[in-house]
Amino acid sequence: MKKILLHDFQYNIGGPRTVIDRIASSYLSKKYDFVRIVQTETCGFNLIKAIRFVFHYKKIIDLEHGDCIYVCGLQYIGFLMTLAAKLSNVKKIFIVVHGSDWDVKDHSIRRCILKYIIEPMEIRLADKIATVCDNEQHVVRPLMLAKKDANVGTIYNTFPNIDEKSVPSGRLHGSLNIGNDKIIVASVGRVVERKGHQYIIDAIKQCKDTAFVFVIIGDGDYIEKYKDECSEEIKGHRLFLLGKRNDVTDLLKDVDIFLFASLNENHSLALLEAVNMKCAALVTNVGGNTEIIKNKHSGIVIPPCSADAILSGLASLKSEDIRTQYAEAAFNEAKMKFSEEKTLGKLEQIFDAD
Repeated sequence: MKKILLHDFQYNIGGPRTVIDRIASSYLSKKYDFVRIVQTETCGFNLIKAIRFVFHYKKIIDLEHGDCIYVCGLQYIGFLMTLAAKLSNVKKIFIVVHGSDWDVKDHSIRRCILKYIIEPMEIRLADKIATVCDNEQHVVRPLMLAKKDANVGTIYNTFPNIDEKSVPSGRLHGSLNIGNDKIIVASVGRVVERKGHQYIIDAIKQCKDTAFVFVIIGDGDYIEKYKDECSEEIKGHRLFLLGKRNDVTDLLKDVDIFLFASLNENHSLALLEAVNMKCAALVTNVGGNTEIIKNKHSGIVIPPCSADAILSGLASLKSEDIRTQYAEAAFNEAKMKFSEEKTLGKLEQIFDAD
């Protein structure tokens, strides 16, 4: 059996951590010896700490004598882990892009160093590189230069293997005392600026249609902004802040509209999970969102940074029949397009290659 090292995270890292869990527990585990290289620390932009980080993980990688390492990159930590792997005895470095600093509209000196120096260097260190959505190829292709053959294309995240019919309904309605006549609009994930929460706040404050009830599931610095700017909506039980939850699947079962207002995105697991629970999707036209949702066919796609667009999208999804039509279409297409066989099959080809 080939030994495949998986760059894993002890702390909560969201999507990449879930992807690693799914790979390690998939049918591939019968074919490969998966070993998790668990990242338990970060080092910031301190040069001394960065050097210690690299040599610390080099030693850990060396002990395993792996055939291949799967690194969650790009970005700064991805670069440091790739550098550690390059200095180690692992035979092949495979980077999968779960995010890039090219997606962030920030022209600070630090961000420019990451974009124009760090990430290109990381790509040059890799033997193979893939993205989790086609949109991210616009980042990889220009940086490949003479290593174009190293780009193996897109390997999508897999569709959740959860039977929607087996999940009981009513938990969200019951726990929040929301009537069945209300339309529950939920946002799930990090409650931060990059997820478009300022525009969700503005839309909630402008929304005059009392049929809509808003639920925010997740943690982040914008929770306080919700409390400050939407105090009346919270008091009136039109907005609920649930914080971080470990029963998101059960909650999604009761959600009518999944609102995904991200300013940048890859191939979102949160969106796939909502589609799996047959929530009607209202998403921004960024990143891999439009590779999952097609406008007015399997959901509503809107421009980012617009509370008016959110309100218009909600109005388009007020009809239960429309929501059901879109949700069924999204579910059927995503289940086929992002099946385990298609996505993990590509990983298998990479791991098998000499």
